[in-house]
Amino acid sequence: MSRRTCVNCSSLAAAFCLVIPESARAACDGASVPSGVQTIDAGGLRRTFVVRAPSEPDAKGKAPVVIAFHPFGTGANYMVNRAPIGRFWPSALVLYPDGMPRDSSRPVPSWQNRAGELGDRDLTFFDAMVAWADQHACIDRARVFVMGYSNGAGLAHLLGCERASAVAAVAIQSGRLTCRPSSAKPVIMNHGLSDDTIPYDQAVEASKAWSTANGCSTPPKSGAPGCTQAQSCASAPVSLCTYPGGHEYDTSFTKTAADFLKTAKP
Repeated sequence: MSRRTCVNCSSLAAAFCLVIPESARAACDGASVPSGVQTIDAGGLRRTFVVRAPSEPDAKGKAPVVIAFHPFGTGANYMVNRAPIGRFWPSALVLYPDGMPRDSSRPVPSWQNRAGELGDRDLTFFDAMVAWADQHACIDRARVFVMGYSNGAGLAHLLGCERASAVAAVAIQSGRLTCRPSSAKPVIMNHGLSDDTIPYDQAVEASKAWSTANGCSTPPKSGAPGCTQAQSCASAPVSLCTYPGGHEYDTSFTKTAADFLKTAKP
């Protein structure tokens, strides 16, 4: 169902009419948020994502949004099962997107990790998902967060760099930073000391880069189990969490990330 709304524009054009979907008009009036698999157009590509709707109202009124990106070769359901954000943040709208093959020679889902790579298809996908959420749910655009694991963490880092004005904070599991942060951003990283796929040193270097962008006097201490914070940060916090494992997803990080994002100040 749609409602036609007419806005007077000028004497030459008597009226310019917009067709506003009923779900968009009523999104902040208690309308149900669509759940399950959703399909949208993003830059001419058919993209899909799984929606986990909020199960309770948010104390601040509009719902925060968390977009969680899966690792190379898997799909949205991997993160649905590994990173149940809603269990620890019931008022959040959580989107779990599906990646796409890089090309015909590598027909498994993946994400771009550098600006300009793959025609920026995944930056465009992010933009389209946020627009969808804004239309179909009552969201707080100032609290849109990204989270990723491995290849998906690389995209989350990239969004923190390339979509700094749209991303409120970033959560990284076993990722590699391939961009140079130019804006302060709350960031939490989790990495295994024995990671042979993306070495732990990559997390240490990323924490230093974000600490510089955030105006911190000293980056987080590294090498010891647990989470440490950068010191005297002028603009936003940086946290580095360490565990003794390898490149596997650390399921305890889901709650740690949710708690960090809840307190992040846009």
